[in-house]
Amino acid sequence: MSQAGGLGGLGGLGGLGGLGGLGGLGAFTGLGAFLGAGDPGGYDVLTTAGLGTTAEALRHLSGTDELPPKPRELVPRSEDSIRRLAVWVRGSLYVSEFFSGLVWSPGKAEKDGRDTASLIDKTEADNMAWVTLHRPSAELLQKQCSKVLDYAALREERQAEILSQLGFPTPYFAMILGLNTAEHAHTFELITATQVVAAHTVMVPKFLLAVRRPDQVDGRIQPMIPTPGHYSYPSAHATEAYAVLTVLEALIAEWGTLADCKERVYMLRGLAERIAVNRTIAGVHYPIDSWAGAALGQAVGRAVLDRCNYNADKRAATFAKAGVNSEAKAHPVTFVAEDVRSDVDFCDHDLRDEDCSTAAGLTYHRDKAHSAGKTDVFSWLWERAAAERQAKAAAERQGG
Repeated sequence: MSQAGGLGGLGGLGGLGGLGGLGGLGAFTGLGAFLGAGDPGGYDVLTTAGLGTTAEALRHLSGTDELPPKPRELVPRSEDSIRRLAVWVRGSLYVSEFFSGLVWSPGKAEKDGRDTASLIDKTEADNMAWVTLHRPSAELLQKQCSKVLDYAALREERQAEILSQLGFPTPYFAMILGLNTAEHAHTFELITATQVVAAHTVMVPKFLLAVRRPDQVDGRIQPMIPTPGHYSYPSAHATEAYAVLTVLEALIAEWGTLADCKERVYMLRGLAERIAVNRTIAGVHYPIDSWAGAALGQAVGRAVLDRCNYNADKRAATFAKAGVNSEAKAHPVTFVAEDVRSDVDFCDHDLRDEDCSTAAGLTYHRDKAHSAGKTDVFSWLWERAAAERQAKAAAERQGG
């Protein structure tokens, strides 16, 4: 969030500047270069006065007719009407579009009666739960603290990363993909939109499940950064990182112009893991928080792609063409923290390995699949980000 500017322009969302601590940021203020863009603010006093006197002096030259010429009407919901919006206004629309029909529902587990939180799509005939998270017990938190203590040994090595990732770590994704603002404005906007909806999504189960931070359980942990003002489980950083990873895997496969596409996907996965684990090193998350966050993030990322009209069938075809081994379908997933071994750690390899993820308490219901409906503004954004490929394919360059 911090590297993306300031969310000041998103004031119309009920003062998002006050959403401090989303993903550990001191304020939800780091989005301005994307979502604050296009908000001119006010002029200085001298310019305001000068504009006033100039307008008064020149107004008579515009004619004396009582009515101005009849305007050409704009076309609602058209590509042109979306293009004309300031970026921060589109940011409001991304949030509204993403959450259309989606609600979090609290519940109780049949097995042990522990609290659960399920992300449900009300547009599905059976109100399918996309993600269900079970609340971990106090005993499991006690045991997970030993992993947090062990990770403290890496604080000096990871200090620069941890501090610069307090907000959205957009520069890290840009580094791997060679992005720059001159060529990839819409790709940056897509990344930021994904981070924003992921950040909003994860705050609800945090509230519903109310899990203490590690330093509130074990006084020896002593975090190296301020403890965020919200609950620990699931990890917002893991949710955001894996949502962006899921979207970017599809985007660079769609580009089809990176000769080392597969290798960059591997680096993106390593980055998402590293972002998540850095929060455990810092002392503000248990490994189980990253497990829950990564699973939720994947679901959010696939829902964003659906909203972009880039559904599972399109993803499968693109992944096959690009040679990227990535899951195209969005299967419902359940994370039961009590099924986790007390010493379980988080890593991307285990997340993708069926046996390892099952042993960690993660269950993908592969007999089902869910999808979100496409929306106007997300679809508009995807088309433009997809056109920002790093270089034209050889066939295009040769006119073939």
